[in-house]
Amino acid sequence: MLDRTKAKLRKLENKDLCTILEWRNHHDIRKWMVNTSIISYDDHLQWFIRNQNRTDRHFFVFEYMEQLEGYISFQKIENSKAYEWGFYIKPNTQKGMGFLLGEVSLAFAFRQLNIGKIFGQVLSFNQKSIKFHQNLGFFQEGILRKHFKDERGEFDIFQFGLLQSEWLERQV
Repeated sequence: MLDRTKAKLRKLENKDLCTILEWRNHHDIRKWMVNTSIISYDDHLQWFIRNQNRTDRHFFVFEYMEQLEGYISFQKIENSKAYEWGFYIKPNTQKGMGFLLGEVSLAFAFRQLNIGKIFGQVLSFNQKSIKFHQNLGFFQEGILRKHFKDERGEFDIFQFGLLQSEWLERQV
């Protein structure tokens, strides 16, 4: 069993970019993404430079026992207290690490960032992510039917939401 006290988020830094990009470009991560393209280091660096000082976006790495294990972002939805989250865990990591990333990230978002709602979207073929959201207490708020199409096929997008108040109630 993983020890939650040994897990934390810290702000994404320049020194993390190569590792995070390597994970993002790994087949086991890309296959679950809307954009399955390989991202170049230059494009990744430009994204980081463009976004690192924005107050409506937060980018973190997830560490366990001071080792990088995952990436998480929160991006504010305009005219809302809601933020959309995105995340991935390093390929071939220890079982349970993804759920720990979720728990630690939600605690940080709701307690430290005072986010009112976390919103997530999942491609319908990603059953692992659907179950992940449900296990963390998210409610399915909608389905965008046949909303996404690429070379893999045509898919629904499931929308999930978790309010700060709902999360706090579960912490008692």
